Amino acid sequence: MRTTNNRRIETLLSLRFAGSVCMLALAITGCGGSESETTSPSAVEPPREPVNIGGEGPLYETDRVLAVDITMEPGAFRQLRSEGRTLASTARECIPEYEYTEFTAVVSIDGERMEDVIVRKKGYMGSLSPSTPSLKLDFNDLWKGRTYQNSNRMTLNNNRQDPSNARQCLAYDQFRAAGIGAPMCNYAKVSVNGQNLGIFTNVEPIKDPFLKRVFGDDDGNQYEAQTADFGEFLSQRFEKKNHEKENDRADLQALNVALALPDEQMMNVLPQLLDVDEFIKFWAVETLIGAWDSATGNANNFHIYRDTNDGLFHFIPWGPDTAFRGEHPLKPMTGVLYRNFSLANRLFEMPTYRAKYAAELEDLLATQWNEADLISRLNEIAQLTDTPTQNTESVKTFVSGKGDPGDDDYRPSRRVAIEQALALPVQNDQVYLLEDRAPDCNSPVTTSLTGSFKAENGKDTGSFLFTLPDGHAVSASLTFAAFEVDSLVYSVDREASPEVISLLLIGVDVNNAFKPYVLQLFVEATDFVPGEHRVHGLATNAILFEVDESLPGDVRTLAMGATGSVTINKVGDAGSEGDVDMTLNITLEYGPEVP
Repeated sequence: MRTTNNRRIETLLSLRFAGSVCMLALAITGCGGSESETTSPSAVEPPREPVNIGGEGPLYETDRVLAVDITMEPGAFRQLRSEGRTLASTARECIPEYEYTEFTAVVSIDGERMEDVIVRKKGYMGSLSPSTPSLKLDFNDLWKGRTYQNSNRMTLNNNRQDPSNARQCLAYDQFRAAGIGAPMCNYAKVSVNGQNLGIFTNVEPIKDPFLKRVFGDDDGNQYEAQTADFGEFLSQRFEKKNHEKENDRADLQALNVALALPDEQMMNVLPQLLDVDEFIKFWAVETLIGAWDSATGNANNFHIYRDTNDGLFHFIPWGPDTAFRGEHPLKPMTGVLYRNFSLANRLFEMPTYRAKYAAELEDLLATQWNEADLISRLNEIAQLTDTPTQNTESVKTFVSGKGDPGDDDYRPSRRVAIEQALALPVQNDQVYLLEDRAPDCNSPVTTSLTGSFKAENGKDTGSFLFTLPDGHAVSASLTFAAFEVDSLVYSVDREASPEVISLLLIGVDVNNAFKPYVLQLFVEATDFVPGEHRVHGLATNAILFEVDESLPGDVRTLAMGATGSVTINKVGDAGSEGDVDMTLNITLEYGPEVP
């Protein structure tokens, strides 16, 4: 086994594990909420008076780093850390509801102590971590009228996909500079029960106070999208975030109807329902900042709000922790100009609106995008948060480029990449749109993934075993595959925090003409030690592929990890980092498209 990727494997698989393996198959992120039993003040106690803790201080002051110290029952924190959707469930067409448990904690912010604060985990998939969970705090639930610096809740993102600690705030700055309503944010040092969890991004929640600040009211309908698009069936994936009791989605349905019309009719009706010019600017900003896990890059991570003042829908950015990256790591040949979203793709195919989109990009490059200012702000954030210089290098490379054309590691600056894309007379980039069809809600087909494998002194041995939906039992041998390729490729994803160990296993089916299969294992670095480790989101899990050279990327996703564990018997030390001895006992779920 070698610790650098074999070029033959890279060509065969075109797999890039860059802190975004979270998007393998469907491209997945977001969060849910839940309630469990909490202790309310006794009925005999006098009601607590509304109070604003911390005075009138600016909660989201740009250069502020809050000290957030949380104290809760150790067992409760262990449960909180363990919770999260399964990776496999997020790949289903009918994604099961998931609710996080709410716990009671004592929270101190910059020394201001608050009892009876509700705390729960947050995260849909990409940010899930058993060691460093993202958190939501609610100051008002058990003490009506209590706020901290005029806010009744706080959202703390763990920056799992952003070791620079800068991407979210830099991205929101670009949206606001372009006139798009976006959350405010700054930073927090978070500890739980005395354990330092590191730097989190303190993001303004998209709740009523945000809507009032941006739109002047909160009377309209607000929807959140996680792998959602417009359409008869796809629009059901939009989660209604307010006015849930009424659950009136007529405004969203009207938008679906308009988008189903022929182009000319659609463009007569659509501006009466949606601020089209503003959406084009929103789309251009997503492209400019290279936020691939976004509305137009991935049909993901955004809100829409129907403003009652103008009667129009407006797009709101959310979760841009993959901004300042550019390429979609798991949708090959997507290109620079994002349109993996039905509305963006539809407008792009219409010359008038494609020209408007291009003009917006050119205007942003001319009037807003300033490389020196961005790098300066990035350095300020690094100093403010004590972020190591090496953690910011990928953002600097995205902004300013690297090397010269012809160099193996050449990377054009974002300005050059966009200008080159706009200059092309024809765009032949691959477009990935969600299919608008009735979802398959049948129970998924599962298989047991077992096996053991070892890499030692450059020699890869072992196998992984599973059963295909047609009943064929596969014994995928790394030992036989090693005659042709590196059958166990070790790498470290340093664009995740904590870092993630990636093990790419290639096995050939000894019972079927040595047909190749690929198993992608990933283990959060904090778990990459001897012992049994439960699968958890994308922190520790497995994804199974079959090789199919007729597809972009040359592989087809077959199944994803649902439950189970990996047992690490041994890992290498300095000088033999790629050595490993592991066994598997995981339940995989096949996707609905797998026959």
